[in-house]
Amino acid sequence: MPADDTGKTVELLVALKAVPPFAALPAEDLALLVERATPRDFAPGEVIIARGSTVEAMHVVVEGTLVEERAGRPWAVREPYEIVGGVDALAGSSTELEVRAKGPARTLEMKREALLEVCYDRFEVLNAIVTGVAGMAIAARLRLGAAAGFGGPAAPGGERPPARLDLAERVAFMRSMPVLHDVAMLTLAEVAARSERVAFAQRETLWRTGDRADHVLVVVSGVIDCAAGDGLGFAFGPREAAGVLDALAEVPRWYDATARTRVVALRTRIADVLDVLEDDPATAVAGLTHLARATSNLVSAVAA
Repeated sequence: MPADDTGKTVELLVALKAVPPFAALPAEDLALLVERATPRDFAPGEVIIARGSTVEAMHVVVEGTLVEERAGRPWAVREPYEIVGGVDALAGSSTELEVRAKGPARTLEMKREALLEVCYDRFEVLNAIVTGVAGMAIAARLRLGAAAGFGGPAAPGGERPPARLDLAERVAFMRSMPVLHDVAMLTLAEVAARSERVAFAQRETLWRTGDRADHVLVVVSGVIDCAAGDGLGFAFGPREAAGVLDALAEVPRWYDATARTRVVALRTRIADVLDVLEDDPATAVAGLTHLARATSNLVSAVAA
């Protein structure tokens, strides 16, 4: 490799290492990402992502400044070592995002398909991206106010839980959740086998803001009331999962959770979920794109 090319590769590796979602990745994973990426130069005022178009690539700013607009209004100014269009590219949908170069700018462009191919082959890369996207989702929900972007009030939760919740019943229940309906049966069974039935009395505290987020609760029956700062309140009912985003983002709990009624749930350590997904890259990548679409929609709702 010519000396100039080697120097540029090292420069791009250093730039990528400074981007939060990728900072903890080993050098070989960073090198693989750089290998799949393309350096791009943009003139002042040049459009990088056009409003209404499908976002097909994410950009890591290497030099210069990029200006983001959403829904025709100023949204963010991106400086070196920041990502532009990442969640929107992973979502693979058209958005109200528009990005222009403020002055001369250089980026590292990563096409969606190339990025997903790396995620399919290298679980560590996928996990790093999931952590960043989940953190973005939490930030968006905190800005949405009221119900934090969740749906309407949870149902009363009077559904009678299976008597024992043995492995077969746990698998059947998880399979009945819309978000898990298409997950491979073997993967679902592996997660179910590592879950445990737990029960909480009415008004019992499940966790407090700031507690460690190391597990997810899938509600079988009952309702969990949640309260965050600034008056945010929402609830989870049967066939919904509490604690997912903070567990994936590897941050402390961002809301208090209390049992409104008696709650029966399946508790699974997030470490066990990730361990199972590492052996099923197709499901892991599908989960990433699902999370990205949901997060892109949340960001659009904040911008609206």
